[in-house]
Amino acid sequence: MRHPYENYQHAQLGTLLVAVILAIIGLFQLQNQWIILLMFYVLAASFLFEALIELKKQQKAFFIIQLLRALLILLFTTILYF
Repeated sequence: MRHPYENYQHAQLGTLLVAVILAIIGLFQLQNQWIILLMFYVLAASFLFEALIELKKQQKAFFIIQLLRALLILLFTTILYF
């Protein structure tokens, strides 16, 4: 039997893998800052999927913590980039 939040776990791991790949590419392509911006947005999406997993587990406090982490990364990355 599959976990009810298995799709969220796969999405979280996928976004985390994409963020790591973008971080490695961003280290070697420093003139393209949009890669680093995209990496932070994907990392925020990973935190969002973690928040959805916590919501499915009915862990409201951890859901709010992960959601705030995602929002802070989105907010500060956008402010620093633009």
